[in-house]
Amino acid sequence: MPKMRELTLAERSQIFYRRINGDSLKKIALDSNISAEGVRKIVHRLEQNGTAENQPKSGHPRKTTRKQDRVIVREVKKNPLVSTKQLKSDLNLPIEEIQIHARIKQVGFLERISKKQPFISKINAKKRFAFAKQFKNKSPDFWKKVIFIDESKFELRCCNRRKYVWKKQGECFKSTVITPTVKYGGESVCVWGCFSANDVGNLHFIDGILTGARYVNIVQQNLQDSTIKMNIHGDYISQQDNDPKHKCKLATKYFNGYDFQLLPWPPQSPYLNLIEHLWDHLDRSVSEKFRNNKSVFKQALLSIWNSIDENIINKLFESMPRRLEEVIRNKGYQTSY
Repeated sequence: MPKMRELTLAERSQIFYRRINGDSLKKIALDSNISAEGVRKIVHRLEQNGTAENQPKSGHPRKTTRKQDRVIVREVKKNPLVSTKQLKSDLNLPIEEIQIHARIKQVGFLERISKKQPFISKINAKKRFAFAKQFKNKSPDFWKKVIFIDESKFELRCCNRRKYVWKKQGECFKSTVITPTVKYGGESVCVWGCFSANDVGNLHFIDGILTGARYVNIVQQNLQDSTIKMNIHGDYISQQDNDPKHKCKLATKYFNGYDFQLLPWPPQSPYLNLIEHLWDHLDRSVSEKFRNNKSVFKQALLSIWNSIDENIINKLFESMPRRLEEVIRNKGYQTSY
C-alpha cells in the first residue's frame, strides 16, 4: 500500500478544530480520507505539543528532494522497463539503487515479470475491434460449428528469459509493460491440427518446409477424417489465421472450389484463436524426459493430443464471448488471454 501523504499544517489544524468541537473520529476520518487511528494520533500530538507544526525528525535527512522523487516516478511511468541502475545514471541521483527501488514502491509500483504478448499495430487493433463487434453476439451454437485449424512448432529444448518491469496493480497486460514475443530457431517438431467443440481432430506431423501446396495436401488428407473423428455432420465453418500459406492462390482456389465456409479472421489475433491455447497446453504437458529424442517427443505429443480432456475444450469455447468482450473493452489491443 502506498505511503500516506503528509498532511499540511492547515489540514492538521482543521482536524483538531473539528475534534474539539465534537465531531467523531470516524466522521473526520471519512471527510479527510485518512484512517480514524490517523485522526486520533494527530489530535493526540496536538494536545501533547500544543502546536500543529511538524516536530524535528530523527535519522538521516532525505538525500533526494521531492522534485527528484517526482522525476523518478515520471520516468518510470514513461518507461516501465527502465532499471534502477539506469535511473541512477540518467538522473544523476545521490542515492543507491535500493533506495530508488524504495522510492518507486512508495507510490504503488510493483516489480514483476513482464508478460509476453504479441505487438499489435494501430491498424490491426481496429480490425480486431471490428471483428469482435461483429461476432460478440453469436450464439454458442454458432461456435459449435467452427473448426479451428492451425500449425505449430514445438521446441525440444527452449530457454525463456524473464524481464522485470515496473507496474501498478491491474496493469499486467498494458501495452507499455508487456514483452513482445519473438520466434527463434532450434531442433523442433512441426504439426498441423484442428479441433472443435466436440473433440480434437487429427494431429499431422510436418517434415520439411511447409509450402502452400503442402498445406493444401495436409488439409485434403486430414480435414475430412477429422470431421468424422469429431462427430461433425452437415455444414461447418473453418477457421484459419492469415498465414501466407493459408492465403496463397493455390489454397484460396482449393477452398473456393470445395465451397468451404471460412471464418474471416483479424490479423495479429493468436489469443483469439482457441487452438493456440491447446498448443500451449500440449507443450506444457510434455515432460522433460521426453524431450531428448525427436521420435519419443512426437509420440508424447500425439498421446497427449488424443487424450485432451473435454472439460478443457468446453472451457475454451465457453470463453469465446468473454474474449471478444475484452477485445472491445481494450479497443482492439492486448487482452489478458
